[in-house]
Amino acid sequence: MKDKSKTESAVKDKLNVEVGRRIRSVRESLNMTRDCFSERCDISESFLSDVERGNKGITSKTLTKICETTNVSADYILFGNNRSDSDVSVLLELFSKLDNRCIFHATNILKEYLQLVLELNSKNSNK
Repeated sequence: MKDKSKTESAVKDKLNVEVGRRIRSVRESLNMTRDCFSERCDISESFLSDVERGNKGITSKTLTKICETTNVSADYILFGNNRSDSDVSVLLELFSKLDNRCIFHATNILKEYLQLVLELNSKNSNK
């Protein structure tokens, strides 16, 4: 019976570590400090730190608040799925902080970059 309990605990701990890693990744991709992020998610900074290190798990209420704050799906936070949705959200968040002139330039830079990436991918797939 004790072995089963240890196994369940190890699985839970691994899940906490993975969830915490994804939350930290999302927070950092939004260029948010723990202080700012925890305030927006209505949790303490020390609790967020524990979550990001995998020392504590989150409740469904906290998960919901994190998802609403970051526009990232719960599926991504919990299981690592649908990262592309969160990537788009991160870009939208970053663009929302820019004035119109900067948006124009950032959009042009991004278009040029994507064109180069597509060309490189096309060349590499033809080899």
